[in-house]
Amino acid sequence: MTEYGFDTAEGRLYTVGEQEPQNVEPEYSEMPRDGVPEHFCRILLMTLAGFKELQGDYPHKRNLYRGMCPVQYCRLEMFSGCIQGTMKVPASGRGELHFHTFGFYFRENTLLLIEDGTLAKTLLGKIGRNVYGKTTPGQFLLLLFEALIEDDVIGLQQQEERLSAIEEGLLKKIPDNFYETVIRCRKQLAANHAYYGQLVNIGDQMQGDFLQKLTQEERMAWQLFSNRAERLHSHVGLLQEYLVQIRELYQSLIDVQQNKVMSILTVVTTIFLPLTLIAGWYGMNFPGMPEFAWQYGYPAVIGVSVGITVVEILFFRRKKMI
Repeated sequence: MTEYGFDTAEGRLYTVGEQEPQNVEPEYSEMPRDGVPEHFCRILLMTLAGFKELQGDYPHKRNLYRGMCPVQYCRLEMFSGCIQGTMKVPASGRGELHFHTFGFYFRENTLLLIEDGTLAKTLLGKIGRNVYGKTTPGQFLLLLFEALIEDDVIGLQQQEERLSAIEEGLLKKIPDNFYETVIRCRKQLAANHAYYGQLVNIGDQMQGDFLQKLTQEERMAWQLFSNRAERLHSHVGLLQEYLVQIRELYQSLIDVQQNKVMSILTVVTTIFLPLTLIAGWYGMNFPGMPEFAWQYGYPAVIGVSVGITVVEILFFRRKKMI
């Protein structure tokens, strides 16, 4: 378990647990290790096993533990004694879709972050690089959520560029593994779409605040967060529509390619159809056919066949069918 302290007076995050303190200021060096001052918010980063064995007065702790075995989606629950929830965050990238998960438990001036991965620690690192000024403990939870989507616009832009590259590649050559690529992109976009929708719901829940613990300023900040998550949600929706258009383009190109093949087969069949008629006609071998006794009959049939073929080729070329 690693302990952090968030100075709500300055809006600065410190490490006070197992690791050595970083960015230590004089007043911080005198901070007691068995607790944090009143103007500090206490943050504990721990594993799921550590959370299970955690001692102390943590109402509805078992409810959160059950929700993390395993984490199914992003959710937030508000109780009279605490705010808790779970996060299931799609990982960006071009490989197979996977998720980062963690849970959070907020009570008074203490925030527990429970994970067996590294996402929550990364988010704390982002928060620790900035100084936010006077910040309430409730606003620190908002800072955590804002850090969660801080760079997501860039990630969505990269996804859009990948889709654009797929579209441009289709116009040059139809790939053999197109549907594999599309299915992978579709899964990623569907996961992101659901994820941002869940973040919007969390923001709306915090604004509702039936416990009446948030200030008007905090509600407005959560409103801004909801608006930002809603824009990301809409952006993903546009990317999903773009992917559908790319699939339609692929199907159109396949249809065009098939039409070209059918057109060539039709032309070839039409060119050789008269020759088939000639071969069938003279293959009847009736005794009264005068061409059998004519010494120039064979060359004449060859000449007629070549002439018909040349005329048909010229005709189809004029019609731009070959």
